[in-house]
Order: sequence, then structure tokens, then C-alpha cells
Amino acid sequence: MRVLLRDAESQCYLAHQGHWADSPCEGRDFFFTEHAREISARLRLKKFQILFYFPDLNSRIVVCDSTKDASLASA
Repeated sequence: MRVLLRDAESQCYLAHQGHWADSPCEGRDFFFTEHAREISARLRLKKFQILFYFPDLNSRIVVCDSTKDASLASA
């Protein structure tokens, strides 16, 4: 399982060195949801999702969605 950060509007995944990727396989693994949340705040992302990605199953589970909880979006 990998912990990914996805831009809710573009549906791209944050990859290494600040690049964004279309594929979850290319997304950076943050290992912990709190670390992904810290990065989203540092990048001042307004609309984002933190999700668990299971590459063997090609399955995603959204565990945090700033578009549904405005208190999560960075100021």
C-alpha cells in the first residue's frame, strides 16, 4: 500500500521533485497520511485528496478529501 497526494482538479498525483504525474504508479509514496497532509499545507493546495493506493490491485481508497471538508484546505 502507498499513501499518495492527488490534486482534486487535475486528478494528477504529486511525484518526486515537485512534478505531477497522471499515473498513481508514478506518484510519490508519503508512507503516512500526516506527512501527505503536511506537504499539502506546505504547497498550499486548496483542493486535494490523500489516498491509499494498492498497486497490485490497481485500487484506490480516498481517506482525506479537502473538497468535502473545507477545514482541510490550506489557507
